[in-house]
Amino acid sequence: MNFDAWLASAGLGWREAVVGLIALLGLYILIVMLRLKRLGRRKGEEGAKVPPAAPQLDTTDAEAGDEHPEPIYARPEEKPSFAWNEPPAAKVFAEEQYFKAVEVELGQLREEVAVLRHEFAKLREEMRGQVGQIKASQNMSPLYSDAMQMAMLGHDAETIAERCGIARAEADLVVALARNQGE
Repeated sequence: MNFDAWLASAGLGWREAVVGLIALLGLYILIVMLRLKRLGRRKGEEGAKVPPAAPQLDTTDAEAGDEHPEPIYARPEEKPSFAWNEPPAAKVFAEEQYFKAVEVELGQLREEVAVLRHEFAKLREEMRGQVGQIKASQNMSPLYSDAMQMAMLGHDAETIAERCGIARAEADLVVALARNQGE
């Protein structure tokens, strides 16, 4: 059984299937975001806890003669979190660069959206014209379909009468009918 037949048997169309997939994808993203937030919270709690002191082994060897041996396991030295330990200017500069880059990208995206909107409007108008032509040809006798198409394209009654071989009065009626359907 192919996918189209399965959708038809379920009473769904392609549009409903796509909307369903988008909804499932959104739900998945929401679940992943919640898990990441929970994971970040756990790491924050673990970072706040003070780790136990690492055991130090006695490595004095009588034969080596070291009076002050280095421990095998040493606690890593933590850098104090004072404001003067890190240069703030570099961080501020990096943030400014990041925001400038985001603003530039946002501007580019806005321009692209404007271009796409314009193209979409053009395509919509073209589609409306084509749908009008199709409707006109379906409602007309095959004998008058060429005349109706010419009328939809804006030709006058005299030109339609000459090219289609119909009477001028018939061409006037076809032009009037095309105007009424266009409105």
